[in-house]
Amino acid sequence: MKVQMEEISPVKKKLVVEVEIEQVRKEWDAAAKSLNKKVKLKGFRPGKIPLSVLVKYYGPQIDEEVISHVVNQTYPEALKDTGVKPVAMPELDYPTLDRETPFIYNAVIELKPEMPIFEYKGLDIKKTEVAVTEDDVDKRLGAIQLSHGELVSLKDERPLRKGDFAVIDYQSFNEEGEIPGGSANNFDLEVGGGYFNPDFEEALIGLSKGEEKEFDIKFSEEYGNPSLAGKSIHYKAVLQAIKERNLPSLDDAFAQSLGKEFSSLEDLRKKIQEDLVAEETRKADLKIKEEIVEQLIGRVEVEIPEALVNQESQQMLMRIEQDLARQGLNWEKSGLEPARLMEKFRPAAEKMVRKGLILERIAQLESLSVSPEEIDQELQKIADRVNQSLTLVKEVYNKNNLMEGLIEQLLEEKTLKFLIDQSQSIS
Repeated sequence: MKVQMEEISPVKKKLVVEVEIEQVRKEWDAAAKSLNKKVKLKGFRPGKIPLSVLVKYYGPQIDEEVISHVVNQTYPEALKDTGVKPVAMPELDYPTLDRETPFIYNAVIELKPEMPIFEYKGLDIKKTEVAVTEDDVDKRLGAIQLSHGELVSLKDERPLRKGDFAVIDYQSFNEEGEIPGGSANNFDLEVGGGYFNPDFEEALIGLSKGEEKEFDIKFSEEYGNPSLAGKSIHYKAVLQAIKERNLPSLDDAFAQSLGKEFSSLEDLRKKIQEDLVAEETRKADLKIKEEIVEQLIGRVEVEIPEALVNQESQQMLMRIEQDLARQGLNWEKSGLEPARLMEKFRPAAEKMVRKGLILERIAQLESLSVSPEEIDQELQKIADRVNQSLTLVKEVYNKNNLMEGLIEQLLEEKTLKFLIDQSQSIS
């Protein structure tokens, strides 16, 4: 076997692999002999079919099997000979099989870029002071109160107003007629909550129970659902019922109902303040890390492999698909287009790839690594969150090939912490 490597770009190479005639003939003979024993042709016993007859009926199948076997056998050897480590599967290009000539095929591969030397210590970062006010605590307390409110039917009939919960039947129409999947019965909607569509919710205000209304809504070109973006949709809605939220009193009894750790409303307020401080601290840390990443990306000009960008975009797409599935939806029902989303995700995916490559290089230069103890500590945190044993969580991560991703994540976090420790704070 002979291997030649040609450069297409700094991160893309073409391997030209030449397999000797003798090996091709040997593989072909073995494949033909194996197939002869398996196939059944009228008038011939298994294993006794003349070669000319076998080739007549199964020649292309034999050739395909030989090519597959030869490539699977020689491609890893070619990688070993050249010392390259592709980031994804190769793009293969090969001719039809000819037993009278060497078999030559091309494998286009992508590699991680060689990172240039760059300065990453002493970065300037602006640290944010964490401050939580009484108003912040009041707002969070109000949100908790709201979440424990009870929806009750109106005692006295009146028109629908902002803040009410409407139970509606609705249909949606475009120029072609009723939109598939665009209708619902007994649909619960918080008017003014912004969870559905602000204009739709606004159009319902003032309706009385049993009243019907037709209205049009013009969706912006940037609307998240491509099937509605830039279009005018006609709606028919019937208000079936109006409900309002009955809120509990903010007192010691309410606090005690939330858990044994709260003996008074003051206890609850203290816990809320602690949680808010922790949240704001996490936000501040995240902001610093994002600032560091932006500075590093600005210092490193390097071509990145398309395959890694596609992998990152696919991960983003998969997360959305999983979110839709949890809501009982799929791509068709949601009106979202995967191809359009992939294109939308591309800038963020490129940034994630650059971030990963830069932090990986810094970790190598600083000899940073993740110890087995640190891996176990993180797995224990995960086990505690999902209320499972460490052994089970380890088994799940190993079985589903998640351990490598976890280690990469931990190493990135350790590298970012190193960069923060080495940075210079500015006011």
